[in-house]
Amino acid sequence: MKNSSSRSINQMHSGLCESGQTGLVSQSASGLLSVSGVLNGRPESNTSSGMLSRMVSTLNADVAREYLEKVADLLLEFSRGDTVVKTHMCGLSLLVRLFQMLSKLESPILLKTLKCIKELSSDPCTLEPLQRAEAIKHLVPFLELREGLMVFQIHTEVINALYNLCKINKRRQERAAESGIITHLMYFVRTNSPLKRFALPLLCDMAHASRSTRELLRVNKGIELYLSLLDDEFWAVTALDSLAVCLAFDNEQRKVEQLLLKSEAIQKLVGFFQSSREQSFVHILEPFLKIITKSPRINVSLATSGLFPLLVGRLDHQDALVRLTLLKLIKAVYEHHPRPKQLIVEYDLQPRLQRLIEERRDDQVLVKQMAISLLKALHINCVL
Repeated sequence: MKNSSSRSINQMHSGLCESGQTGLVSQSASGLLSVSGVLNGRPESNTSSGMLSRMVSTLNADVAREYLEKVADLLLEFSRGDTVVKTHMCGLSLLVRLFQMLSKLESPILLKTLKCIKELSSDPCTLEPLQRAEAIKHLVPFLELREGLMVFQIHTEVINALYNLCKINKRRQERAAESGIITHLMYFVRTNSPLKRFALPLLCDMAHASRSTRELLRVNKGIELYLSLLDDEFWAVTALDSLAVCLAFDNEQRKVEQLLLKSEAIQKLVGFFQSSREQSFVHILEPFLKIITKSPRINVSLATSGLFPLLVGRLDHQDALVRLTLLKLIKAVYEHHPRPKQLIVEYDLQPRLQRLIEERRDDQVLVKQMAISLLKALHINCVL
């Protein structure tokens, strides 16, 4: 085992390890990490990080830098190992020391260390240990860099690691928002950075995280971002859903509602509904339903700005679920409209609903029930 471990270290330092030896390197690295204490930083071990720090401190700057580069190379190689190796690397004492020294490293060594952290974050088993070591708090400040050596490369490694940590985890998304990540994500979007592809999914997901995260999104113009994304075919449906969630959890001051009531926001929503393509149309109905049922004021603004005829015009859609949701939307608009009788007459609602009721389709039961319910409401209003 000793010889095997020694060979693995030499292979990693020389960079000559071949793909066929990956398993051997992984096993040897695992043994080294668990037995020698190199990465666990045990005070009693001669190879602990504490001993290494004291040794390096007695050397001149050039020699110390050379040692640091070799250590960074070694850590990076270990971080590319299997789950067992990565898990051994994620002892709390090692991670705490690693994060504490990040701000003291020169750019080339810092970049290698950040790559190491990125590699560790790619394994689901390391995410909780990284969180306990407050990885997010230590990584986010590096996104503030705007000039200097290797800034883009540093941003790339950091945003990759943060993306791995935060995707599908609301608690870590909230922690990242509290650490100031939203400002930097918005910067990447605004400057059309290549890192925008990591920023957008995080910004859209954060709407689902927590009330405090949604408030930070609003303060940093997240609502305006979601509205602008309605013009982006790839992100439009996701952005609309994020808007609906933000409105659903709007606070007592109704600050999200106020933003969506602006004429440009209303026109953007109506225009998006009108131009929505067939393949995405089915996915936008539920978010629209959430929006107009949550806010009667937005409901009326949308209806009087051209949404209602668009709803009625789609009632002949082939999908029964689409027709059902459209009827729910029409009912919600009708119930809050300032001139409901005008809607009935102007858009021939009664004959349209009657046709839906009389259609003979196997998938029509719920649609027919909703149409009957709405038609009864229309008759009552007509009598009144």
